[in-house]
Amino acid sequence: MNAQMPPLLQDAGVPFDLFIQSLTEQLDKAQAAMAIKARLGKLPLTFAVKEVSLDLRAFVQLLDEDVYVRPAGPGESEASSIRLQLTTITKPMIEENAVDFSAEDPKFSLREALGDQINEEERRSLERIGVRTVQQLNELKKQAGTDVIARLSRMPVNRLQQALMRAAAPRVTRVENGSEGRDQGRVHLSAPGLRPGLLPLVRAAGAPVPVVAVEEDGVVLAPLATQLGCEAEVDFGDGQVARVELREGRIGQWSPP
Repeated sequence: MNAQMPPLLQDAGVPFDLFIQSLTEQLDKAQAAMAIKARLGKLPLTFAVKEVSLDLRAFVQLLDEDVYVRPAGPGESEASSIRLQLTTITKPMIEENAVDFSAEDPKFSLREALGDQINEEERRSLERIGVRTVQQLNELKKQAGTDVIARLSRMPVNRLQQALMRAAAPRVTRVENGSEGRDQGRVHLSAPGLRPGLLPLVRAAGAPVPVVAVEEDGVVLAPLATQLGCEAEVDFGDGQVARVELREGRIGQWSPP
């Protein structure tokens, strides 16, 4: 181990994902070197690494939900056996299977949207089942229901219900200013709690705000210039009323019943 590494890493080893990344980075360098040799030498035939197999003797520890591995030293016979087999993957395969980290605006991440409704441990529990954004949480609720999410994430049902309620609150995803031929601006309001065929009633600054279009899981509003930036009341018609500022990036709050 590097003498400059923190004591924890000296004792526990390195995070398993960092070990894999370092290993694949070395293979990427080898692949790049072989490509350069083939191009410069104009070789009609050369060699490439198709698969790599490794058998390691190492100690495995779980620290703060991260897996650490430390290679066994001389005489350490109690180490575990780890067998790794790496193969190749193409760019389209990576894009098809990797997590899309740009799927939702960072302003509406789980941490931002749910605030203190869930703690860090609960957020990690949701991430372990693949839920990293508010959109994914709402989609999973529609497909599986609250009880299934609670069971898979091991979150208390009441805590999860609070988080789902917060996640379903309306939020302003985009604000467009009025343009030539259109005096009023447009406010794009994401509303996961919107029911099919039922438009919400929106009021701001003491006057109605027209709903001019319906989008996927949301609506488009046409507020007056004097209503932009004001707090709007959004009545979904089923007893649920929320309040949200008509400013880009604002997340609404449900009004008490």
